[in-house]
Amino acid sequence: MLRSWVMRAPRCLPPRRISAAVALGLLGAATWISAPLPADLTCPDDGVRVAVRIDCADEALCRRAETLALDVWSEHRGPDVPLDIVASPAVIRDLEAEGVVVEILVPDIDAVAQAEAERLRSPTASKPADWFGEFRDFGAIAARLGDIAAAHPNRATLVPVGGSIEGRPILALRIGGTAPDAVPMLVNGAQHAREWIAAMVTTCVADRLVRGYDTDPAIREFVDHTELWIIPVVNPDGYQYSWSTNRYWRKNRRGSHGVDLNRNFSLAWGGSGSSKDKRSEIYRGEYAFSEPETIALRDLVRREQVKLHVDFHAYGQLLLYPWNHTPAPAKDRDNFAAVGDRLASAIHAEHGTSYTLKAGANLYPAAGTMSDWMYGEAGALSFTIELRPKGGSGFVLPPDQIRPTCDEGLAAVLELRKSMR
Repeated sequence: MLRSWVMRAPRCLPPRRISAAVALGLLGAATWISAPLPADLTCPDDGVRVAVRIDCADEALCRRAETLALDVWSEHRGPDVPLDIVASPAVIRDLEAEGVVVEILVPDIDAVAQAEAERLRSPTASKPADWFGEFRDFGAIAARLGDIAAAHPNRATLVPVGGSIEGRPILALRIGGTAPDAVPMLVNGAQHAREWIAAMVTTCVADRLVRGYDTDPAIREFVDHTELWIIPVVNPDGYQYSWSTNRYWRKNRRGSHGVDLNRNFSLAWGGSGSSKDKRSEIYRGEYAFSEPETIALRDLVRREQVKLHVDFHAYGQLLLYPWNHTPAPAKDRDNFAAVGDRLASAIHAEHGTSYTLKAGANLYPAAGTMSDWMYGEAGALSFTIELRPKGGSGFVLPPDQIRPTCDEGLAAVLELRKSMR
């Protein structure tokens, strides 16, 4: 059941700004108000949490901002990539006083989450004409995967590949693979709980591949010659917690603190861009593969000898390839760059949306990631795709963004398969 998040009234923000932000959220707009923080915002303890964007041309100021943040929304940082953080109004004023250029993305993130929760409780949200016309919780996604498999048993099989800390199944839909030359491929999403668009896109990709087999020759070719495993929700406990309790929860549900699953893989585990602090959003866990979710992925990849991989995340519209943990170029850097360029072109051809291609560590080192492990240990050609939006509303997207983002995700998956003939 979807419950309301606990909010504090944003008493210090001008009423017209908050009402405008909430109205934009209810109307499904993808662009948010950007403006300097008002001078009369003088209530540091009123509970308002503001999402802001900071230009990281001055790395020292960016590091200072990150130490003061309540949360860091940017998965990747770098000199040419802005830093998105959540902070109190008082902290934002202090940063501005130190010379930090601040752009307001979301004036009150909890008001936006509340508006989303209210929309999801509405009768129209519960039964839209298009199943992908609204975001879905873990139970609904699991049921959809079961329906796909039941309707097309010759093409798809629903397989539990592991279980979570709280006992939820980690569900994979196995699709295709009938040809002798079928290449094992893995597509997964929602390692990070608050990235709802990643769960919806992976589910949508599965749906499109199975249902489009009889009418789309490109899909038929892909399905016949690919043994595809799709896991829409790697982190079912955290994902459901983001629906019931805390919309912006990122990690799994280990204890009261959680582990960042995308820092829990063994390659370069514990290095730069991860943390030993349990309170950190990038807490790496007690040891590599300490979590049942990452163990399930590891065992599936080893058993099936996966050769191609896409890890869907949000947000930022980025196409990233190894290495993530070191600036040293990967042995296959040129191939990654060439394939990635084709993925970016395929994505752009769908709706004219641009995704930036980079090696992950060119932005911000991140150790213990799935993509690095998939490439360095499992030998797979692996990409991390940060989906819509570019910024703006952050993790709370209007539902009309699901279908076009799915088009872009499917285009990338189909194009990646072409890299192995």
